[in-house]
Amino acid sequence: MQPTQPSHSLPQRVHMSSRDYAGRDKAEALRELFGRALMRVDLWACQDAVPLDFHVTLMPLGAGTAAYAYSEHTPAHFAHRPAHIGAGADDLLLTTTQHGCTIRSAGGDLEIPAGGFVLHSKARAHEFIHRWGGRTASLQLPRATLAARVPGLEEAPLRRLHAGIPEPALAMGYAQLLAAGPGLSAPLLHSARLHLQELVAGMLLGPGQPGARPPAGDAVDVPRLALIQRDILARIAQSELSLAQIARLHHITPRQVQRLFAREGTCFSDYVRDARLERARAALADPAQRHRRVLAIALESGFDDFSAFSRAFRRRFGMTPSEVRGASG
Repeated sequence: MQPTQPSHSLPQRVHMSSRDYAGRDKAEALRELFGRALMRVDLWACQDAVPLDFHVTLMPLGAGTAAYAYSEHTPAHFAHRPAHIGAGADDLLLTTTQHGCTIRSAGGDLEIPAGGFVLHSKARAHEFIHRWGGRTASLQLPRATLAARVPGLEEAPLRRLHAGIPEPALAMGYAQLLAAGPGLSAPLLHSARLHLQELVAGMLLGPGQPGARPPAGDAVDVPRLALIQRDILARIAQSELSLAQIARLHHITPRQVQRLFAREGTCFSDYVRDARLERARAALADPAQRHRRVLAIALESGFDDFSAFSRAFRRRFGMTPSEVRGASG
C-alpha cells in the first residue's frame, strides 16, 4: 500500500506525556486528566514502584472509533471500572505488552505472557497490572464491525489469544506501521481499516469454529507485504541482505515472499535494488553530503560493486551519479 497525500479532514496522531505535568498534586492530576477524562481508566503506580511516568501516542484510523495506541510506562495499574463504562462504549481492544501483565476481572486473574496478546472489551470492568512497566500497544476496533464477521461474538469478551496464530502480530504490526508513517488518504485508510478488521475477525473465529474461514487474501497479503517492505528498508544498507533472511524474519518461505511482490508487479531483488538506488540518489542530491565520495555513498546504500551500481543508476534515472550531484548544486 503506497501512501498518498493525506486528507486534511482526517484526525491526526496525538502525543501525551506525564512529563508535561509537575507539582505536588501531579499524581492526582494524571489520574484525573489522562486517566479518567481521556483514557477512561483509573491509573496509579504499582506498590513500591517508582512514581508513575508514561508517554502515549494515539493514532485514529479514520472514521469511527478505530485507533492505534502505543505507550511506554513505569510499573502501573490501569483499571477500567464500572463507572467508566458508558452507554454504547463496547469497542474491542487487541493489546500486547513487552513484559507481560495480569488482567484482573470478576472472573479471576488472567496472566498474559511477555509479547502475548489479549482481546478485551470496553464494556467489561477489568484491570491491567503491569508489574514491570515497559511498552504496551493496543488496536481498538468497533465491536459492531467485528460482530458482523464473527457469529455469536459475546458482548464483552476477554480472551487470551493462542500463541501459535500469526494474525495478532500481523494486525498489530500493520497498525503500528500505519501510525508511524505519513498520513494516508481517506480511501487508503478505509482499506487498511478493513484489512485490520478482517485479521481480528479471523483470530476470533479460529479454526474449526462455526463460520470460521481464513481471512481474505488481501487482508493478510497487504499488511504482510507492507511489513516486509518496512523491514527491507530498515536493512537496505546491508549488502548481504537476502530473500532468505527476510523470509525467516517473517516466518514464511522465500516463495511466499516472491508471491507477495509479484502481486505488485515486481520481485524481491528489483524492490531492493530500486530502494538502494533511491537512497543513493537522495544522498547525491543532498548539498550537505557533497564532500562525500560517490563510492562511499554507493557502499552505504548496500551496493558492493561500483560498476554495477553506476550502470543500474543510469538505467534508473537517465543520469550518472556524478551528473545528479552536479545538477543539485
